[in-house]
Amino acid sequence: MFERNPVDTAATMAVAVELTMKDGAIITGKAALPNARGIAKLLDGPDAFLYVATFEGGSEFAPKADIKSVKVIDGGRVQPLRTLHADATHFDPYKALNLERGASFEDIKAAYHKMTRLYHPDSYAGVTLPPEVQAYIDARCKQVTAAFTALRPQRKQAFG
Repeated sequence: MFERNPVDTAATMAVAVELTMKDGAIITGKAALPNARGIAKLLDGPDAFLYVATFEGGSEFAPKADIKSVKVIDGGRVQPLRTLHADATHFDPYKALNLERGASFEDIKAAYHKMTRLYHPDSYAGVTLPPEVQAYIDARCKQVTAAFTALRPQRKQAFG
């Protein structure tokens, strides 16, 4: 009665990644992951380019042939206390640090230090916390660290 075209119902997800290009450039942002396939399949397919929505608000088409490595930035999206699991598909490093897009590096660094002091597990070492609260603090600490890693200026390393 009703026919579905599999192409029309294919879901596209986004995953937070750090791409290292052959020339040493680093691109961080959300890469399109079609059909909810695994991250290992990110570079498969007939397309010559990988679309990345950068965390700074722009977008880039990275040539797959020029990608040296792909690193998943696990933002450890903070879930309600009962449903804890890592989810990098909705990771926004500016939101994780409570910053506006385009914040200066000094603001990013200050927010990172403030959030790290607040959520670092060692801050609660002398207190017995319920397991779900401890898991929340651990996930939030990882999220803050991943956000700072994604937003800090990348330095090219000289190989000689």
